Amino acid sequence: MRILLVLSLLLGNTLASGSEIRLGVHNFPPYFVMSDNENCGGEAVELTRHLLQTDTIKLTTVCATPARLYKLLQSGEVDLTINIKQTKALPDNVSFVATPYVQLSLVLLTHGAAVARDKVPTIAAIRGFDYHGQRQVLTDKGYTFIDLPDSISAVEMFIKARSSALLTYEEPFNHYLHQHNLPFAKHYQCQLLEHIDAFYVISEQSLHKSYIHQQLSRYATQAQLSYFSR
Repeated sequence: MRILLVLSLLLGNTLASGSEIRLGVHNFPPYFVMSDNENCGGEAVELTRHLLQTDTIKLTTVCATPARLYKLLQSGEVDLTINIKQTKALPDNVSFVATPYVQLSLVLLTHGAAVARDKVPTIAAIRGFDYHGQRQVLTDKGYTFIDLPDSISAVEMFIKARSSALLTYEEPFNHYLHQHNLPFAKHYQCQLLEHIDAFYVISEQSLHKSYIHQQLSRYATQAQLSYFSR
């Protein structure tokens, strides 16, 4: 019995039967998708479930805004999510899987008609996102931010010309256009600001942090991944 216990502690990759791992999800398609009835899904949910769920371990999703998710990570009510490392609102008591999940393209989109109309240019963005310092850079240039709960709310604000600009990652914007069969409008201007890696973020308060970290790291090493999302 003692030998089995020691092996379990050394391996650190077993959880008690009936354990539940909670993945924090906000509306950031195609990786995280929240439907109208607040069901959570998306590419990242399916891959994470495939990597962590077993016959005795269940992965569930917790749907929330990014700002709310950061608080849930801090308390351990959410075990993990996916985020860039540089977000200032992330709690200190988190760790990251070394292999990034995906590389994101941060872009600034401007709407010609709205820019001409607005005396003070406005930018739709996600509340709680610092965008790797770009929020402050654009504030210093005279932009006023309109903060929305998630990526799709910000995209819709811009698409409806209720903001002069949109600070966003390119992937959810393109997903929205595709889902609604909308072309990239001729009057939109798109400026690539930078590429930023997003990672699995694990709460240090999570009871399952060792299992999660080892399972994800082992998979990335064995599959020789540069990114989890291919």
